Amino acid sequence: MSGFISFLLTSTPMWYLVQPLWRDEAYSVLFSAKPLSDIIAQSSIEPPVYYLLLKLWTALFGTGEIAVRLLSTLGLLLATYVVILWAEREFKSHWLSWVTPLLFFFNPMILYYGFEVRAYGWYLLFSVLAMSAYLKKDWRLFILSSIFGFYTHLYMVFVIGVSALHYALTHIHTDTKPTIKKIIWDPMIRSLILIGVASIPWVIRIFQMMPKFAQSWYFPVDWHLVKSVLGNMFLGYEGTPWYFWKYTAYLSLALLGVFFLAWKNKTNRHQTGYFLLMVFVPLLTILSISIGIKPLFVNRYLIPVTVAEILLIPYALLALKPQSLRVPSVLFLGFGMLIFSLWFPGQHKKADYRTPMKEISLLMKTDDLIYVDDPIIYPEALYYAQDKKRLYLYAPSGIQFPWYIGDAIFTRQKATAAIPLYPQKAYVLSKDGTYSILYSVDANTVPSSP
Repeated sequence: MSGFISFLLTSTPMWYLVQPLWRDEAYSVLFSAKPLSDIIAQSSIEPPVYYLLLKLWTALFGTGEIAVRLLSTLGLLLATYVVILWAEREFKSHWLSWVTPLLFFFNPMILYYGFEVRAYGWYLLFSVLAMSAYLKKDWRLFILSSIFGFYTHLYMVFVIGVSALHYALTHIHTDTKPTIKKIIWDPMIRSLILIGVASIPWVIRIFQMMPKFAQSWYFPVDWHLVKSVLGNMFLGYEGTPWYFWKYTAYLSLALLGVFFLAWKNKTNRHQTGYFLLMVFVPLLTILSISIGIKPLFVNRYLIPVTVAEILLIPYALLALKPQSLRVPSVLFLGFGMLIFSLWFPGQHKKADYRTPMKEISLLMKTDDLIYVDDPIIYPEALYYAQDKKRLYLYAPSGIQFPWYIGDAIFTRQKATAAIPLYPQKAYVLSKDGTYSILYSVDANTVPSSP
């Protein structure tokens, strides 16, 4: 039994639950510990809803690694429940009504971010809610999920925008003589007005902070990404291992075939058209901006694209001829996802600062300090430090703490260039996970040579 549990926790996606927290996850926990007013005032490109949820969650369940990850997993489970309801409504008693939620829950991209201590699990939930609400014309739910989604992640604007675009494309021919009254009372127009009004405070905040965003960590978009992007989005692949690019390029071609099959079925073209727009509009927009103006592409920011890719698969299966190929195709897809999900966690390792911080804690004396020599590991070190007041950024060349690392959890008083005088010591943690001991010696206390 212990061997089986070890296999689950080291060689399956369950490993995502028990790995050390990485930088952004540590930041989430530390930032959510701040007072409510500070969370709202200091949130910037990342809106505050997730941090407020995490604050409540940690008050109930603590800040342990598994505990904080389970909040995101709750978002994933609720999103899966929404997909279950949608699939039952869409496919009735057909076997696709239970296969579709399985494809959703076990998708490698969805599963990975469903365990991460970031907003993505709840961004996923609000995205799926908004898509489902739009398709069944539940405008109240669409408004609420869109607003909460936007205040969870800014890229929620693509779900809202694509829904509006699809509505316009499918309704433009239904009324040749629209009047102002009809336009104002149109349910989508009213929904967009309410969503827009509710979003104004954070839109203003973003414009105020635009100069800050000039300093960025986004990676440039190249040809490898463009030709592989559909496969990357489906699997959650970001370039590690390097040799997998060609396989995601092949998968992208296969997904184009899946999308074509889905579109062929005229019976479901309203739904497939919506999901095709949800795949291509965000991707083409962000890739175009990234190539021509400024890099903005991050696969997890566009997780609604992955949702749309998954939800196009059952429509492609319905269109697949002969029908005898449908079940083998699902089995092949399921087997492929299983093999990938067993292989990929080992390629997606998070840096381990938990182990050296535990060792340092055991070695430290009462007056000793902990230094980190790179701001990029400051959040992890601060999360794992037993006494957070004794942790500092060692900055002998001056303070350089980029905002995107998490400047809301850092103050200038936590930077130092001082070398402690022995017997006090500083344990200096480096980016590669090693640590050294730093101290100075008073020359007056050193015995002179005979």
